[in-house]
Amino acid sequence: MMHGMTPDDTVVSRLRYWSVTSPETPAFVYVTPDGERYAYSRKELYSLSRRAATWLSQRGVGKKEVLLCLIPTSPEQTFTSLGATVLGATTMCTMIQYRDGSDIVPVINCGDVTTIVVDQTDKQAINALETFIPNLSPGSVTSPAAPSLKTVIFCNRFPKESELSFLDSIAMEEEAEVVDVGPDDLATIFVTSGTSGQPKLVPRTHRQVMAMAAQGSNIWSASGADVYYSPSSFGWVSGYPSDYCGFAKTRVVPYVKGSRPKDEDKFLWNLLMEENVKIMFTSPLRLQGLLARADLLQSDVTWRAKAIIFRGSVIRKEFGSVLGPLTSKLLVFYGCTEVGIVSEKFYFGDDAEVQDCNCGKPGKDLQVKIVDDNLEEVPPYTKGEIIIKHNGIFSGYLKQPELTASATPEEGWFRPGDIGYINDEGEVFVEGRKSEVISIGTWMMHPQPLESLLMKCPGVHDVAVVAIPDKDFDNLPCVCVVQDPRPEAPLLVPDDLLRACAEYFQDSFLQENKSRDAGVPKVCLVFDKFPVNINGKVQRTALRALAMERLGLQKTVC
Repeated sequence: MMHGMTPDDTVVSRLRYWSVTSPETPAFVYVTPDGERYAYSRKELYSLSRRAATWLSQRGVGKKEVLLCLIPTSPEQTFTSLGATVLGATTMCTMIQYRDGSDIVPVINCGDVTTIVVDQTDKQAINALETFIPNLSPGSVTSPAAPSLKTVIFCNRFPKESELSFLDSIAMEEEAEVVDVGPDDLATIFVTSGTSGQPKLVPRTHRQVMAMAAQGSNIWSASGADVYYSPSSFGWVSGYPSDYCGFAKTRVVPYVKGSRPKDEDKFLWNLLMEENVKIMFTSPLRLQGLLARADLLQSDVTWRAKAIIFRGSVIRKEFGSVLGPLTSKLLVFYGCTEVGIVSEKFYFGDDAEVQDCNCGKPGKDLQVKIVDDNLEEVPPYTKGEIIIKHNGIFSGYLKQPELTASATPEEGWFRPGDIGYINDEGEVFVEGRKSEVISIGTWMMHPQPLESLLMKCPGVHDVAVVAIPDKDFDNLPCVCVVQDPRPEAPLLVPDDLLRACAEYFQDSFLQENKSRDAGVPKVCLVFDKFPVNINGKVQRTALRALAMERLGLQKTVC
């Protein structure tokens, strides 16, 4: 078993294991834009998790409780989550998007949440909670909209002069006795909606968390790195500390306290250099900002990774531009919350080798099929829906049997809602989400090919085509773009993009169809940036909401 892991291990037993295995080795390092550095060794991580458990226990958290953490990525999120785990509770980490809390109430009810932890200075989150929790205050609460909810805990992240911070408070507590937790107890619940907008809850037992750790073995063996960068929240598969359970590499995390840095690229660059990061988990879009900064790339002290790992985006050939300036090894992998890592592909040295949409071959004990609308397997190079044999890691969505049934067309198989194809070598090409398909009357428009075309237009940094409502065709496409930030980049001209769309439709489709003709985008909106999740993936539902707000069609989000 890897690093002493046994079949009966849990997140708590692995925290204990690593605390006595090179106890002074750094486990988590958080760095702020102002240069503050919060470093925790393996020993300190376990000790402070137990102290946080005492703090939470005093506020009513115990075994089998479900704790919803609304604190963003930070040491406070880490110790709230791990402290609850030490107590045998189940954790969820997410954020509220809608001002009326309409996105979080279904999560609370579906997950039977008993306790919420919120930053007491987060006015947006508190205002959203007040819409369905009458007389919100720290301590016991009741909510007709959320019957399972019993307690709200206010976390003092930014204390006044006479107050203790949360981190100072837990440091003063005694270490809690570890609750007896079994491998089949529920450790965490991931909240995912893909692009559907409907929250889906994916439960993970401690045993399944260990299986997630095993999935990352190829990444760590191939990179040979001990220090890695990952900004992801504990609420994401890519951010939950399953990798720490398995390998205990030193994780470096940006810790934004208050407003974001004025120069995010420079902050990231300095963090990577000063912390000697050797492997970087990120999105292609995040690195495009670095590649555009000649002042950083040509500085006296430069940074270069052993490996860069892309996730959460459809891979494009141009993403290979990181090979050379930033690394000699690029890893692309395809996966999802429900089944973890599905396939992976390494690219070495030559960016010409990078292929659009190629996510490599399925991992050990995994199988991928491409099927048609009748779930019949199709030949190589034939586009269809991707389904994955997951070997039991996906046990279904929590209290959502209809969604589970739809996602599991055959026993042991999961359908993520992605479209793609497989070549003769067995490599999986992922072209995008099936749910991103725009229904225009009787015609279904896949936006990814059009997006790939528009990415080549002058002045375009990023592009996404989303649906906006229409009384005649139900939906119409709307082009959303971000201007290339480089000083030498040409000015983006929306009318030029719309002309390119018209030419694309004229040149790409043979059959005349009224719905298809309506599919030619008539609207192009320019944004300073797109809403993205912690992994850098464009949140299409949020972007669609912003586009509709701009056009006067829908409520706003936080």
